Amino acid sequence: MKTLIIGLDGGTWDVLGPLCDWRVMPHLAALRARGAWGTLLSTQPPFTAPAWASFVTGMNPGKHGVLHFIQADSPAAMLRGQGQPVHSQHIRAPLLWEYFHAHERTTAVLNMPMSYPLRPVRGFAISGMLTPPDARDWVYPPDLTRDLQGYIIDLDYGRPGRPLRREDLPSPLEMLEDVLLMTERRGVHALRLMQTRPWDAFMVVFTGTDRLFHHFWYYLDPARDANASKLHGRIADQLHAYFELLDQILGAMVKNAGPETHIVLLSDHGFGPAARHWVHVNNWLLELGLLHLRGSKAGWMQRIKRTAPWITDMAKRILPAEARQAVRQHGSLADAMDWSSSLAWAVPLYNNVAGIYLQDGASAQLVDFLRDQAQTLRAPGSSRPLVQNFQTREQVYRGPYTQRFPHVILTLDPDYAAVPTLGSTLITPIPPGMRLRSGDHRPEGLFLVAGPGVRAGHLLDAPHITDVAPTLLHLAGLPIPSSMDGKLVEAIFDPHWLLAHPPRQGRDLPPPPPPEALSAEEQEAIADRLRGLGYLE
Repeated sequence: MKTLIIGLDGGTWDVLGPLCDWRVMPHLAALRARGAWGTLLSTQPPFTAPAWASFVTGMNPGKHGVLHFIQADSPAAMLRGQGQPVHSQHIRAPLLWEYFHAHERTTAVLNMPMSYPLRPVRGFAISGMLTPPDARDWVYPPDLTRDLQGYIIDLDYGRPGRPLRREDLPSPLEMLEDVLLMTERRGVHALRLMQTRPWDAFMVVFTGTDRLFHHFWYYLDPARDANASKLHGRIADQLHAYFELLDQILGAMVKNAGPETHIVLLSDHGFGPAARHWVHVNNWLLELGLLHLRGSKAGWMQRIKRTAPWITDMAKRILPAEARQAVRQHGSLADAMDWSSSLAWAVPLYNNVAGIYLQDGASAQLVDFLRDQAQTLRAPGSSRPLVQNFQTREQVYRGPYTQRFPHVILTLDPDYAAVPTLGSTLITPIPPGMRLRSGDHRPEGLFLVAGPGVRAGHLLDAPHITDVAPTLLHLAGLPIPSSMDGKLVEAIFDPHWLLAHPPRQGRDLPPPPPPEALSAEEQEAIADRLRGLGYLE
């Protein structure tokens, strides 16, 4: 039994649902009408790296080991944003197509993020996001390269070695043209490969949705913006053209797959408005006396009072200024910190999710203290809690790599993005020139399954992204390994079909060999790609 798996990076029913209702995407609307569909919950954080890794393994990050695009070997490196870019071998668990391979199923894997360098596949593959621009081994088998003239893996903006800035981006219309071209070529090549090469499972990820939602959410959800009346007509037309193109590609792929093929549509996360404020979480830890900087706080205070006596009554507000001075003197917060006496420090995991590392031997009482203090934080000028969720890592992750992750996971109000730097206050507005995106990730992605034995309708209970892999194996008539955290999504099936096709438990595959380091040139090229997408400073 064949399976067609289509990933829409960042896809959300918040946008695609109305486009189905308005007949802008009639093929997707028809697929939704005959399928089981609903929300798909992402990982914590709802970020590309852990989410796609969880999809392809059916495991949580504590088992597969990927929490971010960067793996650092020390707390100081984490604060600096330094480390080795992750690649396919950092996913420390068997991949979905390796299970297909073990059962002699032919699989196509196109544009899966973090699939470079390509791990063995019985079939053919094209690596995806984070492939170095000059890579020669980005396809398998190698002769496939001849058939991929004009293929585009991803957008490529930014400047080598430097963070992405507004001036690095093309005009909105030029960016839309780039996304349209990338999507059109991926669709054409995917359709041709479907028709000319054998496959039992065909997986392809379209990343244009994520790129557009990041940069054009303002236009896609204008009701949330006070300037909705200023929408640009040509940009709106180009966005309309993109979704029409994507829908035509989806329709053609589904038609080519045939009526007996199971169709699975998913996203790694959803989307919503981008944050408008920064939260300097380390300010909070500094004020709680859990993070310490080099030098004497009392000495700083006395010098400030002597040079500016009028500021004495604002002494409580001086601490961040002193801290920023210490950072300026030492080069970064990591260098300015007194690591021997600091009990806690924070790193952003993604957008509004921050991780807090605790000094070795930290007690449960310290975690309780942090939880109590977090509950008192409020968004400025409101009674709305700033911290929406406080979790220990053991509450979120399970597996041998959990000990690498932050001890505490803070989920902030989505309007507030965590940053590692110290600010003039705990919360500062993001300067207009620094707001490169109008949209950012949310945990609520999308999920749709159609085909034989599937019961059409809206899913009331949202499955988790780890549930997709075991469900795909069962749709293909294969057993589900016990090592997977995800569970079969039984609600998608007609009860009679499920009774006739009961799930089976299968053997686990051995873990992959230890990852080999990419060359320094490849690592820097991948880091530049991440900077160009705005994921790395």
